[in-house]
Amino acid sequence: MKKQMFIGLFTALFTLNVSAYDYKNISTDIGNGLLPVEAAKHSHDNDELSENAVQDLVDANVDVVKAVQTVAKEWSSCEDTYSSVRKAVQISPERADEIVAAIATMRGCSCNAQSFWARSRLEQRLRPRIRRALVQISDTCSCASAGIEAAIELVPNKTEDMIDAVIMAKNRAHRTADSIGQIGNIPEKKYWGDNQIVTKDTNLIRNTEVCNGDYNEQDEFSPEETWSNQGDESNLAVFNFNKKLGNHKVLCEKEKQEEKQAEYENSLIITQYIEGHGSNQALELFNSSNEPIDLLKDNYQVEVYFHGYEFPGEVIQLKGLIEPQSTFVVADANAAGDILSVTNQKVNGLIFKGADAVVLKSGFNTSPCECAVSTVASAINGMDKESNNNDVISKSKKDFIQRIEQHYENTNLQTTIIDSVGQILTNEEDGNSNQDHPIVVDKTLRRFVNTCKGDRIEMDEFSAPNQWSSFPVDNIEDSGRFATQDCFATRKDLLITEYIEGTGNNNSIELFNGTQRPIDFNTERYILEIYNDDDADPEQKIYLKGQIDSNGVFLLSNDDADDALKDKSQQVTGELKLDKARAVVLKKVVMPAYQACYADIANWIKNDINEITYILTPHRDPGDGPLPDDDPRDGDDGGELASPN
Repeated sequence: MKKQMFIGLFTALFTLNVSAYDYKNISTDIGNGLLPVEAAKHSHDNDELSENAVQDLVDANVDVVKAVQTVAKEWSSCEDTYSSVRKAVQISPERADEIVAAIATMRGCSCNAQSFWARSRLEQRLRPRIRRALVQISDTCSCASAGIEAAIELVPNKTEDMIDAVIMAKNRAHRTADSIGQIGNIPEKKYWGDNQIVTKDTNLIRNTEVCNGDYNEQDEFSPEETWSNQGDESNLAVFNFNKKLGNHKVLCEKEKQEEKQAEYENSLIITQYIEGHGSNQALELFNSSNEPIDLLKDNYQVEVYFHGYEFPGEVIQLKGLIEPQSTFVVADANAAGDILSVTNQKVNGLIFKGADAVVLKSGFNTSPCECAVSTVASAINGMDKESNNNDVISKSKKDFIQRIEQHYENTNLQTTIIDSVGQILTNEEDGNSNQDHPIVVDKTLRRFVNTCKGDRIEMDEFSAPNQWSSFPVDNIEDSGRFATQDCFATRKDLLITEYIEGTGNNNSIELFNGTQRPIDFNTERYILEIYNDDDADPEQKIYLKGQIDSNGVFLLSNDDADDALKDKSQQVTGELKLDKARAVVLKKVVMPAYQACYADIANWIKNDINEITYILTPHRDPGDGPLPDDDPRDGDDGGELASPN
């Protein structure tokens, strides 16, 4: 009760101060010391448009992801959410996945089926059939549906990445390992702490006696209790050692440490927090246990909560291996060189500014996929823009559905595509198919060193010169020695880096591990599929065996190849036959719970593609329905209304 009274009093005082302030624009407000959330509220109270507010915040040097989430929180209508996301994606199309993921973590965007129906009819003429009365979209996924629909219009080529980001954001890790700040609260000074030990424009170092994290991100936060400032002096050699980013040692009682670790089953803590100018943002993590920690396998995530919100603005999937008693540095990809030189994982959007909270989480969330299917429904319907005739399905929509079905198979082995070379053929209903041609004829292909991300769309047209260099047939001099450049913040997994369809049985595929951790194919299952001619199903499925180190190379060759090629190989098999191959696809058996949702999605969209719809059970009263002359009920013809997604 006291907390509610305090919040009410704070809100009243804040509203009074804002209303008494002579409004000019967002830039002026931020220049006068207001937080983005305060400037956005002021802009909303003065009837500014949501899309203009996003632009103004970005112009005031607010990160675009923080800007769009701030505006969507203040302008809570569905149309405003849609407009703000669209503006943000226009500003930074390369970060569309981050933008829609930030929106997906929110709830209550006041989206109902009528708002989607009206806009679709008037602007996009999307009118798929539904089977029952329009209802309010589930509160848990209304924001995600609005966000994905807005973004898909501008960057349809990033659809898979956006869906991945949204589903991961909706199925976050559930166990807190450590935290900085207090979510849902803006500190009085707009940063936490007193004197020098504050979370604004600083570099904080965890005290040497701290071996366990702050497991409650909702309690009061006082950094001076467990943190020191970079400029502090100490006679302890270990403290001075810890000042250097990428170094850390602890001096705590082992018994208490083990007791706490047993209680929370966690030994990873945040040991440095750098909130510098511009993009100089970084976190140092420390593994205090005697066992290595695989961040991806254990699903460690960093959540950044913007200025007092109770939902995260960024959900960053950590990837890498932390050895015992060692550190792992996560930094913004645009940070200064001295930070990046010791960084283990570079990410876009690691932005925290004083009043933001940072939470380290781990473990898997076994809850249902929530809005996964409705989000995909929105994306599918958003692809259908090439025809105004409801009876004609656009090629874009059909291709997208085929990609989803292929991308995440609904089998006992749920798989996801990591990379591909060539093109899988698709037979059309009229019997025609894509022109048949092999990947390459009498050539060796090697990936460009600046290729950082695999080709996940295995059905698109393959053009070797876009990412590959050609060499003479049987050229194996550089096989097994691929080394790529620093790939900023985009590299995600394995890459196919060499394709040799040589004379006789000199067939070979080279893989490069661009992750920050070793991969053991005995525990993480990867499959190499080879498609011949116009087959829709693979001719061969080769399960990879062995292991590949971080930044290491793995060569797979035919067991009848020349000895010079086999001697370089980590795996040889008679199944590797490339003489008729038109596509080679690298797949991974999915482990994270959020990726497994795709198997259900793939099964769901096998229905008639004329009726890509999904009805969610409303969580509350649906409110006003469509206008009287727009009957929402399912008539004899099935009803010509838009999907509520």
